[in-house]
Amino acid sequence: MRRAVRRGGPIAPAGVSLLEVLIAISLLGISFGAIFPGLSEGLRTTARLADYQQEIGFATGKLDEFVLDPTVVAGEERSGDSPSGIHWKMTAELVESRPLHDPDRPAQLLRINLEVMGAGKTGAPRFALQTLKLKIPEAPAKP
Repeated sequence: MRRAVRRGGPIAPAGVSLLEVLIAISLLGISFGAIFPGLSEGLRTTARLADYQQEIGFATGKLDEFVLDPTVVAGEERSGDSPSGIHWKMTAELVESRPLHDPDRPAQLLRINLEVMGAGKTGAPRFALQTLKLKIPEAPAKP
């Protein structure tokens, strides 16, 4: 260690000792050891949330598709896989039926349930969406 001489005063040490460097490196290592696991868990959580957001976006689009599909009937079940590997299952059940002018063609209120299993297909649904659809039968074509 070098010592610097000041005019008219005591001698002050100049530089950093090896012990101070080792303490600084140790504190830095402990800090990084505490920060990096939390950062890693944050990145994994962000990835899971991105997958979940993708599944929710797919499910809402698929549910809208079934609401607009005139071929959906009570008691029907459909299932499939998206190109990204999301497995889904749709069921339509009759909630209520009311006669219109023609009693052979009543208006129907259907509940559409959509279960999404996610890319893992682990059996149990990750989440389910449902909505109601009013189905009014079309008039038969006139000859």
